Amino acid sequence: MKAAVLESYGSADQFKIKEVSTPDFKEGQILIRNEASSVNPVDALVRSGSLKLASGLFGPQIIGSDFSGTVVATKSPKFKIGDQVFGHVSPITGGAYAEYVAVDDSVAALKPETISYEEAGSLSLVATTAWQGLVDEGKIEAGDHVLINGCTGGVGSIAVQVAKSWGATVTGLCSGKNLETARELGCDMVIDYEKESLPPTEKYDLIFDASGKFSFSEVKGHLKDDAYYVTTRPDAKDFGSAVETGIDLLFRKQMKMFMAKPNAEDLEKIKLLLEDGHLKPLVAQTFPLEQIAQAHHKLEEGHFVGKVAIKIS
Repeated sequence: MKAAVLESYGSADQFKIKEVSTPDFKEGQILIRNEASSVNPVDALVRSGSLKLASGLFGPQIIGSDFSGTVVATKSPKFKIGDQVFGHVSPITGGAYAEYVAVDDSVAALKPETISYEEAGSLSLVATTAWQGLVDEGKIEAGDHVLINGCTGGVGSIAVQVAKSWGATVTGLCSGKNLETARELGCDMVIDYEKESLPPTEKYDLIFDASGKFSFSEVKGHLKDDAYYVTTRPDAKDFGSAVETGIDLLFRKQMKMFMAKPNAEDLEKIKLLLEDGHLKPLVAQTFPLEQIAQAHHKLEEGHFVGKVAIKIS
């Protein structure tokens, strides 16, 4: 099969398109002919070696998290040959930048007919992150006022739509050129972080950080009592600021940092939002697998709305 093989840690130019063996699969798994994947920030971190203590890459490896394709063989009672599926594997183990991927049946769901393979292949990790961050970690409720930092990025654009589906009022933080897109996503109020500050007296039931541009200490004054600050982009300054300002107890109570876990149950909930029209994936640009390096460069350059997709088959 064709795959983008990472020969060593480093820049995106370390990818080589090669013919490799189709992966074996075991009981409880399915083998998928993969049609599409995407580039997530965590995929770039794995590629660069920033997570090498966890990923343990000491030789050529296939990375990539998101997948979307057709089941061609199965050892699971949950899926049959011909099913169109989507999902994501752990970024640490990867394997999705390839024509075939073997996955546990617990990380896949049937792809909605309303979206393309490229849309589905760009969705799972960011949608699961948004869902788990808002619902499981942030305890979102109808009527909450939610601040979403990075509201037009891969995770943030989905988080806005998920929050609105829960009946929340959403304030979005983004750059000036993306203000109209943020409104189209459903933000009730939009703030240009390059020119404006948060209203000094405004407090939120939940602050969801999908960009890492602000630390906990910079926004903690805008949290209501018993509200949560949930971040997908933790930074060392968050820990330092918590200790330096003497708010360690508050820090532990109100701040949550997490990485989404692949979960078919959450994908089923996301699928319902897609089918009901409450959620729409945003794909900024699609690259063929042969241009995987350009796709990673696009991610690192930034300044786009939504996700960078990869067409594989």
